[in-house]
Amino acid sequence: MTTRDDLAAMVPAELARREAEIVARPRPPVRKTWEARPDADDREYGPRYSPTWFGDRVTTEARRVRLLRTLYRLGDAWLIELTKSEGGRLERIRRAAAGRDAARCS
Repeated sequence: MTTRDDLAAMVPAELARREAEIVARPRPPVRKTWEARPDADDREYGPRYSPTWFGDRVTTEARRVRLLRTLYRLGDAWLIELTKSEGGRLERIRRAAAGRDAARCS
């Protein structure tokens, strides 16, 4: 079973991987607004969040809620930044400056 501390360690690593993918991909041409706008949002606010990033660790509703609570804990500690949609749902997450520094130290 995955503990909260295990999840708290996995989240920054997964975010680092996903942020690196965003930085590595080429920017779409500006004239293709249907591609350029989501790409700009990815670069500014971080990748679009999905609990499926963590595979089998969130197979049940209880595990999904545990992950969500861990994300909010990391957000309260200023290690990640959370962006919510207009409806209040968690939409995007990215590592904060403190989170990037913590990842470098470990």
